[in-house]
Amino acid sequence: MDSVHGSIRSHVMILLCLTALAVGCGSSPTPDLGLRAASAADSVWAPSDGRELPTEYRLNMDDAISIRVVGHPEFEDVVKVRPDGKISAPGVGDIQAAGHTLSEVTESLRAELRRVLRYPDVSLILTEHAEQLVYVMGEVFGAGAQTYIPDMTALHAIGAASGPRTSGKMSGVLVLRRTGPSEMEVYRVNLAAATHGNVTARDVYLQPYDIVYVPRTFIANVNVFVDHFFRQNLAAFTFYIEGWRAFNLNDTSTVVVR
Repeated sequence: MDSVHGSIRSHVMILLCLTALAVGCGSSPTPDLGLRAASAADSVWAPSDGRELPTEYRLNMDDAISIRVVGHPEFEDVVKVRPDGKISAPGVGDIQAAGHTLSEVTESLRAELRRVLRYPDVSLILTEHAEQLVYVMGEVFGAGAQTYIPDMTALHAIGAASGPRTSGKMSGVLVLRRTGPSEMEVYRVNLAAATHGNVTARDVYLQPYDIVYVPRTFIANVNVFVDHFFRQNLAAFTFYIEGWRAFNLNDTSTVVVR
């Protein structure tokens, strides 16, 4: 009888081990040496063993858009996003485009066209990308604009800016991203591990016109930083920094993604 009980216990232990392995294989996280973005924002992170890239592209100044309205060529044209972030749609007028996706602008245009057409069939096609940049600021040797390339990360951008100064706090790098006319998201990422050769360190994928800021000290309250630094020091620059033009600094909604 003892041998039977022993056999049963052995089989139970084997089943438990297999179950644990199955769960572990499906959900074991990649080591995260930075502060991980939450839920839907996970697509911005660059894990060491796999990648998810940002999804929908948001329009920027000088992007060219082809407007097509089925059966109504008088409303069709190829237009560019102006420095104020708007496009001039034939028969409709100005529509906000910078910071929005093509689908969002399509809905805005469709709503305007309903004033003159009963069932407007509208489609927008991005026909030309403007030159895309990212901006690296703070404690780096070559602060300023850097050419954006696909799959670029915060660490790549800092490297393109000649690297961080010894005074830079690489464990508290911030990435500022404009997500609308008066909205931005701020990501905090720990790049100190990566600069010390840790291959499991996490980085963050950039989007065109992101601002990467390497602080001198760790910024505990990001909202205070945005209010005291971004508003006071960058307000004047938003008029000519591509991708941030016409950004409403007086009515900004900041979402901090940690």
